[in-house]
Amino acid sequence: MEEEEHTNSTNQTDADHILTPIHNTDSTHQHNNGNQIPTQNQVIVPPILGLDDTFTYDIHNAPDSDSLLCEILSRLPLKSVFRFKCVSKHWLNLISQRSFSRFCISRMLTASTASSSLPFRILYRYIYESDIQHVLDRFGPESYNSSGLLLFREQEKAVRFKVLAVYYVCDPVSRHWVSLGRRARTFFLEGFVSRVNENNDVTSYKIVRVEMRKSSLNYLNLDMYSSETGKWVEHSLLCPNPITHVKRGGGPISFNGILHWFVYNHGMVAFDPYEDLKSKSCRLISFPADRDVQSEVMHDGLYRLCDGCLGKLRFFEVAPDPYSCYCFSMWDMKDYEKGEWCSEFKVTRSDLSSSDPELKSWLGKATFLPLSFHPFDLDIVYLRCVELACVVSYSIQNRRLDVACQPTGVVDDLSWRVVVPFVITRWPTSVPIPPVPKKKVVTPKDETPTGR
Repeated sequence: MEEEEHTNSTNQTDADHILTPIHNTDSTHQHNNGNQIPTQNQVIVPPILGLDDTFTYDIHNAPDSDSLLCEILSRLPLKSVFRFKCVSKHWLNLISQRSFSRFCISRMLTASTASSSLPFRILYRYIYESDIQHVLDRFGPESYNSSGLLLFREQEKAVRFKVLAVYYVCDPVSRHWVSLGRRARTFFLEGFVSRVNENNDVTSYKIVRVEMRKSSLNYLNLDMYSSETGKWVEHSLLCPNPITHVKRGGGPISFNGILHWFVYNHGMVAFDPYEDLKSKSCRLISFPADRDVQSEVMHDGLYRLCDGCLGKLRFFEVAPDPYSCYCFSMWDMKDYEKGEWCSEFKVTRSDLSSSDPELKSWLGKATFLPLSFHPFDLDIVYLRCVELACVVSYSIQNRRLDVACQPTGVVDDLSWRVVVPFVITRWPTSVPIPPVPKKKVVTPKDETPTGR
């Protein structure tokens, strides 16, 4: 994360927009409906403070003596679970076991019939806080318990703080963070990739910054930090053709561990921080050939959205003119290595529907700006409705638009350029601490004593 002085030409203000999804949690265990009577070998655990449901447990067929305790603890908020490590050595060992974390994560994934209920937010890209602890408070899991969608504007800051270009890598659940030091401001468009082991623990990470230049160049200048070395190192990679970076909203997006920055005329320049340094080259990936190129040039890509979602690389396009033949269009990357796109659908205004009366009356003339794909649901795309000043969700399968949330303030600058989907981690993981680079010790030359 970088704290930086923000002077964007899109007139962005000191705001923090947060979009939180609706949670529909249905337990996979048997529920007590008030009339249920336990059998001789069963016990009904009633809901207590922190528990999300009532469930029936067969104590005689339990696999071990700790299984009931695991069932109860797995239903508590993560913050409470890790506080309970202090109860006893036995509880400390139980909660620290990898099998317990796997059990909790498995329950999180199966506790709902729809995986879309997993917590995530669409965050405003720029956060104005001088204290890293305040930033972590915004990302903490306890702030993801909202039962509905929320979009709010932070109050205008009375005092601005100076930018020091300091980078941090943080885990919002464990509140563990590592400072990576300051860097010069000649590189922008930061990207982050990491590697995990079989236990889903982060083993290493890399941060990549790209140098932005006004002229076209046939190489990519990078400034990269590696947790394995604890150093920032500059690299230069060859490109197949001269490229010019997009000034506003240039990415990057991360897809399958590969970073993609948007460039003019070509689409995206792709770079794998763990592999492409060996070949010293990057690749260019074009956008779909049958997209609305004229709109993309005229509006500087404002009406298109390109990002990864559940293993798919997608390109979603909105027609800026309400009288265009098609309103929404989408392509999926069919062959990533060959850069081949496949058209998924094109819908007209007459195809759209909505259960909201006011939104329904605007379907034929409203202006929509794409914001983000749903990170857990391939059927949902979030858009901003300019005229109604609200965020809407679009169901690809049903071609239906629903009001997702009503903002409490003005969101004139809300677009895919300034938001990023953020998925809360399912389990705390230690941030790998990079080694401290050894400082070069300059030893003076041996002086030979001179005699008379």
